[in-house]
Amino acid sequence: MKKIILVMLVLLSQTHMGKAQEHFIPGSILTLSNDTMRGLIDYRDWELNPSRINFKNSSGEITTYTPDGILAFRVSNDVVFLSKHLAMDVSNYRVQDLGGNNPVQIVSDTAVFVRLIVRGQLNLYYLKDAKDKDHFWFQNNKDSIYEMRITRKIVSTQGMAHQTGLAVATLKIYQIILPGIVAGCPSVSEKAKTVDFSMPAFTKIATRYNECINGDKGTFVAKQKKIKVTYGLIAGASLLSLKFFGANDVVLTHVTFPKTWTYTGGAALKIILPYLQGSWIIYNDLVYRPYHVSTTYDTIYLLYPSKPAHYTFDISMGYLKLNTMLRYQFPKWVVKPFINVGMSNSFALVNKNSYTMSINLQTPIYKEGPAIESVKSYEAGFICGIGACFKGLGLEFRYEWANGMSAYAGFTGSENSFTFLLSYTFGQK
Repeated sequence: MKKIILVMLVLLSQTHMGKAQEHFIPGSILTLSNDTMRGLIDYRDWELNPSRINFKNSSGEITTYTPDGILAFRVSNDVVFLSKHLAMDVSNYRVQDLGGNNPVQIVSDTAVFVRLIVRGQLNLYYLKDAKDKDHFWFQNNKDSIYEMRITRKIVSTQGMAHQTGLAVATLKIYQIILPGIVAGCPSVSEKAKTVDFSMPAFTKIATRYNECINGDKGTFVAKQKKIKVTYGLIAGASLLSLKFFGANDVVLTHVTFPKTWTYTGGAALKIILPYLQGSWIIYNDLVYRPYHVSTTYDTIYLLYPSKPAHYTFDISMGYLKLNTMLRYQFPKWVVKPFINVGMSNSFALVNKNSYTMSINLQTPIYKEGPAIESVKSYEAGFICGIGACFKGLGLEFRYEWANGMSAYAGFTGSENSFTFLLSYTFGQK
Protein backbone atom coordinates (compact mmCIF):
# COMPACT_ATOMS: atom_id res chain seq x y z
CA MET A 1 0.00 0.00 0.00
CA LYS A 2 2.84 2.42 0.83
CA LYS A 3 4.33 1.88 -2.62
CA ILE A 4 1.00 2.64 -4.28
CA ILE A 5 0.58 5.86 -2.28
CA LEU A 6 4.16 6.86 -3.18
CA VAL A 7 3.44 6.30 -6.88
CA MET A 8 0.29 8.43 -6.62
CA LEU A 9 2.23 11.27 -4.97
CA VAL A 10 4.86 11.14 -7.70
CA LEU A 11 2.15 11.29 -10.38
CA LEU A 12 0.47 14.19 -8.59
CA SER A 13 3.76 16.09 -8.53
CA GLN A 14 4.08 15.48 -12.27
CA THR A 15 0.71 17.12 -12.83
CA HIS A 16 1.94 20.25 -11.08
CA MET A 17 5.02 20.20 -13.27
CA GLY A 18 2.70 19.81 -16.25
CA LYS A 19 1.02 23.08 -15.34
CA ALA A 20 4.32 24.85 -15.91
CA GLN A 21 4.65 23.40 -19.41
CA GLU A 22 3.84 25.44 -22.48
CA HIS A 23 0.26 25.47 -23.70
CA PHE A 24 0.06 27.39 -26.97
CA ILE A 25 -3.39 27.91 -28.45
CA PRO A 26 -4.60 30.13 -31.32
CA GLY A 27 -4.78 33.82 -30.42
CA SER A 28 -3.93 37.31 -31.54
CA ILE A 29 -2.28 40.46 -30.24
CA LEU A 30 -3.00 44.12 -30.97
CA THR A 31 0.29 45.99 -31.43
CA LEU A 32 1.04 49.54 -30.33
CA SER A 33 0.45 50.62 -33.95
CA ASN A 34 -3.06 49.08 -33.87
CA ASP A 35 -2.10 46.16 -36.11
CA THR A 36 -3.50 42.68 -35.39
CA MET A 37 -1.00 39.80 -35.39
CA ARG A 38 -2.35 36.25 -35.36
CA GLY A 39 -0.47 33.26 -34.02
CA LEU A 40 -0.30 31.15 -30.85
CA ILE A 41 -0.38 32.37 -27.25
CA ASP A 42 0.89 30.39 -24.28
CA TYR A 43 -2.41 30.36 -22.38
CA ARG A 44 -2.47 29.24 -18.73
CA ASP A 45 -6.11 29.93 -17.84
CA TRP A 46 -4.75 32.49 -15.41
CA GLU A 47 -6.33 32.86 -12.00
CA LEU A 48 -3.94 35.75 -11.38
CA ASN A 49 -3.67 38.20 -14.25
CA PRO A 50 -0.45 37.63 -16.22
CA SER A 51 2.38 40.16 -16.11
CA ARG A 52 3.69 38.95 -19.50
CA ILE A 53 2.68 36.60 -22.30
CA ASN A 54 4.55 34.47 -24.84
CA PHE A 55 3.44 34.85 -28.46
CA LYS A 56 4.50 32.48 -31.27
CA ASN A 57 4.21 33.80 -34.81
CA SER A 58 3.69 31.82 -38.02
CA SER A 59 7.42 31.13 -38.39
CA GLY A 60 7.63 29.65 -34.89
CA GLU A 61 9.47 32.58 -33.32
CA ILE A 62 8.46 33.22 -29.70
CA THR A 63 8.29 36.79 -28.37
CA THR A 64 7.50 37.83 -24.80
CA TYR A 65 5.24 40.86 -24.38
CA THR A 66 4.56 42.95 -21.27
CA PRO A 67 1.66 45.41 -20.84
CA ASP A 68 3.88 48.20 -22.17
CA GLY A 69 4.58 46.28 -25.40
CA ILE A 70 1.06 45.70 -26.82
CA LEU A 71 -2.43 47.17 -26.57
CA ALA A 72 -4.35 43.91 -26.11
CA PHE A 73 -4.40 40.17 -26.71
CA ARG A 74 -7.15 37.60 -27.26
CA VAL A 75 -7.04 33.81 -26.84
CA SER A 76 -10.69 32.97 -27.53
CA ASN A 77 -13.97 34.69 -28.19
CA ASP A 78 -14.46 35.08 -24.43
CA VAL A 79 -10.93 35.81 -23.17
CA VAL A 80 -9.65 39.30 -23.97
CA PHE A 81 -6.98 41.19 -22.04
CA LEU A 82 -6.27 44.89 -22.45
CA SER A 83 -3.12 46.81 -21.55
CA LYS A 84 -3.94 49.68 -19.20
CA HIS A 85 -2.10 52.16 -17.00
CA LEU A 86 -4.20 52.25 -13.84
CA ALA A 87 -4.19 53.37 -10.25
CA MET A 88 -4.74 50.34 -8.02
CA ASP A 89 -5.57 49.94 -4.33
CA VAL A 90 -3.17 47.27 -3.07
CA SER A 91 -4.09 47.61 0.62
CA ASN A 92 -4.31 44.35 2.53
CA TYR A 93 -7.73 42.74 2.27
CA ARG A 94 -7.44 39.19 3.57
CA VAL A 95 -8.22 38.97 7.28
CA GLN A 96 -4.94 37.18 8.04
CA ASP A 97 -3.00 40.09 6.49
CA LEU A 98 -4.74 42.87 8.39
CA GLY A 99 -2.72 44.70 11.02
CA GLY A 100 -3.53 47.33 13.57
CA ASN A 101 -3.34 50.25 11.13
CA ASN A 102 -3.74 48.61 7.70
CA PRO A 103 -2.84 51.84 5.87
CA VAL A 104 -4.31 52.54 2.46
CA GLN A 105 -1.79 51.72 -0.28
CA ILE A 106 -2.57 52.98 -3.77
CA VAL A 107 -0.14 52.38 -6.62
CA SER A 108 -0.56 54.94 -9.41
CA ASP A 109 0.02 54.63 -13.16
CA THR A 110 0.73 50.88 -13.11
CA ALA A 111 0.96 49.05 -16.45
CA VAL A 112 -1.12 45.86 -16.18
CA PHE A 113 -3.06 43.38 -18.27
CA VAL A 114 -6.71 43.60 -17.23
CA ARG A 115 -9.37 41.21 -18.43
CA LEU A 116 -12.20 42.76 -20.41
CA ILE A 117 -15.53 41.69 -18.90
CA VAL A 118 -17.95 44.09 -20.63
CA ARG A 119 -17.36 46.45 -23.56
CA GLY A 120 -20.00 49.01 -24.44
CA GLN A 121 -21.06 52.46 -23.35
CA LEU A 122 -19.93 51.27 -19.91
CA ASN A 123 -16.78 49.10 -19.80
CA LEU A 124 -15.85 46.73 -17.00
CA TYR A 125 -12.29 45.49 -16.38
CA TYR A 126 -11.00 42.91 -13.90
CA LEU A 127 -7.71 41.85 -12.31
CA LYS A 128 -6.73 39.48 -9.52
CA ASP A 129 -3.39 40.37 -7.93
CA ALA A 130 -0.70 38.26 -6.26
CA LYS A 131 -2.48 38.57 -2.89
CA ASP A 132 -5.67 37.03 -4.37
CA LYS A 133 -7.38 40.42 -4.15
CA ASP A 134 -10.03 41.16 -6.80
CA HIS A 135 -9.91 44.52 -8.58
CA PHE A 136 -12.69 45.95 -10.76
CA TRP A 137 -12.71 49.14 -12.82
CA PHE A 138 -15.55 50.90 -14.61
CA GLN A 139 -15.14 53.32 -17.50
CA ASN A 140 -18.10 55.22 -18.94
CA ASN A 141 -17.44 55.82 -22.63
CA LYS A 142 -14.03 57.49 -22.81
CA ASP A 143 -14.17 59.05 -19.36
CA SER A 144 -11.66 58.33 -16.60
CA ILE A 145 -11.33 54.79 -15.27
CA TYR A 146 -12.42 54.32 -11.66
CA GLU A 147 -11.52 51.41 -9.43
CA MET A 148 -14.26 49.91 -7.29
CA ARG A 149 -12.44 50.16 -3.99
CA ILE A 150 -13.21 48.07 -0.95
CA THR A 151 -11.10 48.01 2.22
CA ARG A 152 -11.07 46.24 5.53
CA LYS A 153 -9.89 47.39 8.93
CA ILE A 154 -9.52 45.88 12.39
CA VAL A 155 -11.69 47.87 14.79
CA SER A 156 -12.29 47.73 18.51
CA THR A 157 -15.72 46.68 19.77
CA GLN A 158 -15.18 47.86 23.35
CA GLY A 159 -18.08 49.94 24.57
CA MET A 160 -20.53 48.35 22.15
CA ALA A 161 -23.48 46.49 23.65
CA HIS A 162 -22.47 43.01 24.90
CA GLN A 163 -19.19 43.13 22.91
CA THR A 164 -15.55 43.54 23.80
CA GLY A 165 -12.49 42.91 21.68
CA LEU A 166 -11.77 43.29 17.95
CA ALA A 167 -13.77 42.88 14.76
CA VAL A 168 -13.30 43.33 11.01
CA ALA A 169 -15.03 46.32 9.42
CA THR A 170 -15.55 46.41 5.65
CA LEU A 171 -15.67 49.80 3.93
CA LYS A 172 -17.54 49.59 0.60
CA ILE A 173 -16.19 52.74 -0.98
CA TYR A 174 -17.32 51.59 -4.43
CA GLN A 175 -20.98 51.97 -3.41
CA ILE A 176 -20.33 55.71 -3.24
CA ILE A 177 -18.36 55.93 -6.51
CA LEU A 178 -20.40 53.69 -8.81
CA PRO A 179 -23.83 55.43 -8.59
CA GLY A 180 -22.25 58.60 -10.02
CA ILE A 181 -20.65 56.70 -12.90
CA VAL A 182 -24.03 55.24 -13.97
CA ALA A 183 -26.11 58.33 -13.09
CA GLY A 184 -27.32 58.48 -16.70
CA CYS A 185 -29.69 55.59 -15.89
CA PRO A 186 -31.44 56.30 -12.54
CA SER A 187 -32.72 52.74 -12.02
CA VAL A 188 -29.21 51.28 -12.40
CA SER A 189 -27.72 54.06 -10.27
CA GLU A 190 -30.11 53.15 -7.46
CA LYS A 191 -29.08 49.48 -7.61
CA ALA A 192 -25.40 50.50 -7.61
CA LYS A 193 -25.80 51.90 -4.08
CA THR A 194 -26.18 48.38 -2.65
CA VAL A 195 -24.50 46.20 -5.27
CA ASP A 196 -22.32 43.31 -4.07
CA PHE A 197 -18.59 43.29 -4.68
CA SER A 198 -18.52 40.42 -7.15
CA MET A 199 -18.03 39.63 -10.82
CA PRO A 200 -21.69 38.64 -11.48
CA ALA A 201 -23.04 41.71 -9.69
CA PHE A 202 -20.79 44.18 -11.49
CA THR A 203 -21.41 42.48 -14.84
CA LYS A 204 -25.15 42.88 -14.31
CA ILE A 205 -24.70 46.60 -13.53
CA ALA A 206 -22.66 47.12 -16.72
CA THR A 207 -25.02 45.21 -19.03
CA ARG A 208 -28.15 46.83 -17.56
CA TYR A 209 -26.63 50.27 -17.96
CA ASN A 210 -25.69 49.57 -21.57
CA GLU A 211 -29.20 48.30 -22.28
CA CYS A 212 -30.64 51.40 -20.63
CA ILE A 213 -28.51 53.79 -22.69
CA ASN A 214 -28.06 52.01 -26.03
CA GLY A 215 -30.65 49.22 -26.05
CA ASP A 216 -28.09 46.36 -25.95
CA LYS A 217 -25.86 44.75 -23.34
CA GLY A 218 -22.68 45.78 -25.12
CA THR A 219 -20.47 44.69 -27.99
CA PHE A 220 -18.67 42.18 -25.75
CA VAL A 221 -19.69 40.37 -22.55
CA ALA A 222 -17.29 37.74 -21.20
CA LYS A 223 -18.83 34.44 -20.21
CA GLN A 224 -18.48 33.67 -16.53
CA LYS A 225 -16.71 30.51 -15.46
CA LYS A 226 -19.21 27.94 -14.31
CA ILE A 227 -19.05 24.56 -12.66
CA LYS A 228 -19.97 21.84 -15.14
CA VAL A 229 -21.69 18.64 -14.04
CA THR A 230 -21.71 15.43 -16.09
CA TYR A 231 -22.96 11.95 -15.33
CA GLY A 232 -22.40 8.46 -16.65
CA LEU A 233 -22.23 4.74 -16.01
CA ILE A 234 -19.39 2.67 -14.57
CA ALA A 235 -18.71 -1.07 -14.33
CA GLY A 236 -15.76 -3.34 -13.71
CA ALA A 237 -14.13 -6.24 -11.90
CA SER A 238 -12.35 -6.30 -8.54
CA LEU A 239 -9.73 -8.63 -7.11
CA LEU A 240 -10.38 -8.56 -3.37
CA SER A 241 -8.44 -9.88 -0.39
CA LEU A 242 -9.80 -10.14 3.15
CA LYS A 243 -7.71 -10.33 6.30
CA PHE A 244 -8.43 -10.28 10.03
CA PHE A 245 -6.00 -9.41 12.79
CA GLY A 246 -5.97 -8.53 16.45
CA ALA A 247 -6.69 -10.93 19.34
CA ASN A 248 -4.58 -14.11 19.12
CA ASP A 249 -7.32 -16.30 20.58
CA VAL A 250 -9.67 -15.54 17.66
CA VAL A 251 -9.35 -18.27 15.05
CA LEU A 252 -10.12 -15.90 12.18
CA THR A 253 -6.87 -13.99 12.76
CA HIS A 254 -4.93 -17.15 11.77
CA VAL A 255 -6.98 -17.88 8.67
CA THR A 256 -5.81 -17.02 5.17
CA PHE A 257 -8.70 -16.27 2.85
CA PRO A 258 -8.13 -16.73 -0.88
CA LYS A 259 -8.29 -13.69 -3.12
CA THR A 260 -11.53 -13.54 -5.01
CA TRP A 261 -12.83 -11.83 -8.14
CA THR A 262 -16.11 -9.97 -8.05
CA TYR A 263 -18.00 -7.38 -10.06
CA THR A 264 -18.99 -3.78 -9.42
CA GLY A 265 -21.22 -1.29 -11.24
CA GLY A 266 -23.29 1.83 -10.88
CA ALA A 267 -23.47 5.53 -11.78
CA ALA A 268 -20.86 8.29 -11.74
CA LEU A 269 -21.08 12.06 -11.33
CA LYS A 270 -18.32 14.52 -12.28
CA ILE A 271 -18.20 18.08 -10.97
CA ILE A 272 -15.75 19.84 -13.28
CA LEU A 273 -14.28 22.90 -11.59
CA PRO A 274 -13.82 26.03 -13.75
CA TYR A 275 -10.06 26.27 -13.33
CA LEU A 276 -7.11 25.35 -15.54
CA GLN A 277 -9.35 24.33 -18.45
CA GLY A 278 -11.24 21.84 -16.29
CA SER A 279 -8.18 20.00 -15.00
CA TRP A 280 -9.59 19.57 -11.49
CA ILE A 281 -12.66 17.40 -11.06
CA ILE A 282 -14.60 16.26 -8.01
CA TYR A 283 -15.45 12.71 -9.00
CA ASN A 284 -18.19 10.67 -7.32
CA ASP A 285 -19.56 7.24 -8.09
CA LEU A 286 -22.29 5.20 -6.44
CA VAL A 287 -21.76 1.49 -7.08
CA TYR A 288 -22.75 -1.90 -5.73
CA ARG A 289 -20.07 -4.50 -5.04
CA PRO A 290 -20.73 -7.93 -3.52
CA TYR A 291 -18.19 -10.60 -2.67
CA HIS A 292 -18.10 -14.15 -1.38
CA VAL A 293 -15.13 -15.94 0.18
CA SER A 294 -14.83 -19.32 1.84
CA THR A 295 -11.93 -21.32 3.21
CA THR A 296 -10.98 -24.08 5.64
CA TYR A 297 -8.55 -24.12 8.55
CA ASP A 298 -7.19 -26.96 10.70
CA THR A 299 -5.74 -26.44 14.15
CA ILE A 300 -5.10 -28.29 17.40
CA TYR A 301 -7.96 -28.25 19.85
CA LEU A 302 -6.49 -27.94 23.37
CA LEU A 303 -8.85 -30.45 24.97
CA TYR A 304 -8.11 -33.08 22.30
CA PRO A 305 -4.50 -32.52 21.17
CA SER A 306 -4.40 -35.76 19.20
CA LYS A 307 -7.23 -34.75 16.90
CA PRO A 308 -7.24 -31.57 14.74
CA ALA A 309 -10.20 -29.27 14.75
CA HIS A 310 -11.47 -28.62 11.25
CA TYR A 311 -12.98 -25.19 10.57
CA THR A 312 -14.88 -23.90 7.55
CA PHE A 313 -15.63 -20.22 7.06
CA ASP A 314 -18.08 -18.69 4.62
CA ILE A 315 -18.51 -14.90 4.24
CA SER A 316 -20.85 -13.11 1.83
CA MET A 317 -21.11 -9.31 1.83
CA GLY A 318 -22.76 -6.79 -0.48
CA TYR A 319 -21.93 -3.10 -0.25
CA LEU A 320 -23.47 0.05 -1.64
CA LYS A 321 -20.39 2.23 -2.06
CA LEU A 322 -20.19 6.01 -2.36
CA ASN A 323 -16.71 6.92 -3.57
CA THR A 324 -15.61 10.56 -3.56
CA MET A 325 -12.30 11.59 -5.10
CA LEU A 326 -10.36 14.58 -6.32
CA ARG A 327 -9.23 14.01 -9.90
CA TYR A 328 -6.55 15.78 -11.91
CA GLN A 329 -7.00 15.39 -15.67
CA PHE A 330 -5.10 16.73 -18.67
CA PRO A 331 -8.02 18.42 -20.45
CA LYS A 332 -6.47 19.42 -23.79
CA TRP A 333 -5.04 16.05 -24.74
CA VAL A 334 -6.96 13.81 -27.15
CA VAL A 335 -6.52 10.91 -24.73
CA LYS A 336 -6.77 12.51 -21.29
CA PRO A 337 -4.75 10.79 -18.52
CA PHE A 338 -5.92 11.33 -14.95
CA ILE A 339 -5.21 10.39 -11.36
CA ASN A 340 -7.66 10.11 -8.46
CA VAL A 341 -7.31 10.18 -4.71
CA GLY A 342 -10.10 10.15 -2.16
CA MET A 343 -12.19 8.04 0.18
CA SER A 344 -14.82 5.32 0.00
CA ASN A 345 -17.96 5.00 2.09
CA SER A 346 -19.44 1.49 2.09
CA PHE A 347 -22.84 0.51 3.48
CA ALA A 348 -23.58 -3.18 3.98
CA LEU A 349 -26.78 -4.32 2.28
CA VAL A 350 -25.92 -8.04 2.46
CA ASN A 351 -24.32 -9.54 5.56
CA LYS A 352 -23.98 -13.31 5.77
CA ASN A 353 -21.12 -15.01 7.56
CA SER A 354 -20.89 -18.43 9.17
CA TYR A 355 -18.49 -21.06 10.42
CA THR A 356 -18.48 -24.73 11.30
CA MET A 357 -16.08 -26.60 13.56
CA SER A 358 -15.80 -30.37 13.74
CA ILE A 359 -13.51 -32.80 15.57
CA ASN A 360 -13.52 -36.42 14.49
CA LEU A 361 -13.72 -38.23 17.84
CA GLN A 362 -15.52 -41.39 18.88
CA THR A 363 -18.32 -39.02 19.71
CA PRO A 364 -17.85 -36.31 17.05
CA ILE A 365 -17.91 -32.67 18.11
CA TYR A 366 -19.68 -30.25 15.81
CA LYS A 367 -20.35 -26.51 16.19
CA GLU A 368 -21.74 -23.85 13.87
CA GLY A 369 -22.77 -20.23 14.03
CA PRO A 370 -21.81 -16.75 12.82
CA ALA A 371 -18.14 -16.27 12.10
CA ILE A 372 -18.42 -12.67 13.33
CA GLU A 373 -21.38 -11.91 15.54
CA SER A 374 -21.07 -8.11 15.40
CA VAL A 375 -20.57 -6.69 11.91
CA LYS A 376 -20.35 -3.00 11.04
CA SER A 377 -22.92 -1.64 8.63
CA TYR A 378 -20.50 1.09 7.52
CA GLU A 379 -16.90 0.89 6.35
CA ALA A 380 -14.57 3.75 5.44
CA GLY A 381 -11.65 3.42 3.08
CA PHE A 382 -8.89 5.12 1.10
CA ILE A 383 -8.90 5.10 -2.70
CA CYS A 384 -6.36 6.03 -5.34
CA GLY A 385 -6.50 5.40 -9.05
CA ILE A 386 -4.99 6.11 -12.42
CA GLY A 387 -6.57 6.00 -15.86
CA ALA A 388 -7.43 7.83 -19.07
CA CYS A 389 -10.47 9.13 -20.95
CA PHE A 390 -11.14 9.32 -24.67
CA LYS A 391 -14.23 11.38 -25.42
CA GLY A 392 -16.92 9.74 -23.27
CA LEU A 393 -15.07 6.47 -22.67
CA GLY A 394 -12.88 5.90 -19.63
CA LEU A 395 -10.55 3.20 -18.35
CA GLU A 396 -9.26 3.17 -14.76
CA PHE A 397 -7.14 1.03 -12.47
CA ARG A 398 -8.06 1.66 -8.83
CA TYR A 399 -6.71 0.54 -5.46
CA GLU A 400 -8.83 0.59 -2.29
CA TRP A 401 -8.11 -0.13 1.35
CA ALA A 402 -11.09 -0.36 3.73
CA ASN A 403 -11.12 -0.84 7.49
CA GLY A 404 -13.02 -4.14 7.52
CA MET A 405 -16.32 -5.47 8.78
CA SER A 406 -15.51 -6.36 12.39
CA ALA A 407 -17.14 -4.10 15.00
CA TYR A 408 -14.87 -5.30 17.83
CA ALA A 409 -12.17 -2.99 19.19
CA GLY A 410 -9.52 -5.67 19.72
CA PHE A 411 -10.38 -7.73 16.67
CA THR A 412 -10.45 -5.94 13.36
CA GLY A 413 -9.65 -6.50 9.72
CA SER A 414 -9.11 -4.96 6.33
CA GLU A 415 -10.32 -5.31 2.77
CA ASN A 416 -7.86 -4.60 -0.03
CA SER A 417 -8.96 -4.53 -3.63
CA PHE A 418 -7.62 -3.80 -7.09
CA THR A 419 -10.36 -2.79 -9.50
CA PHE A 420 -10.41 -2.44 -13.28
CA LEU A 421 -13.17 -0.07 -14.39
CA LEU A 422 -14.80 0.95 -17.65
CA SER A 423 -16.96 4.07 -17.73
CA TYR A 424 -19.03 6.11 -20.12
CA THR A 425 -19.84 9.79 -19.55
CA PHE A 426 -22.87 11.17 -21.38
CA GLY A 427 -22.34 14.34 -23.37
CA GLN A 428 -18.57 14.47 -22.95
CA LYS A 429 -16.60 15.46 -26.05
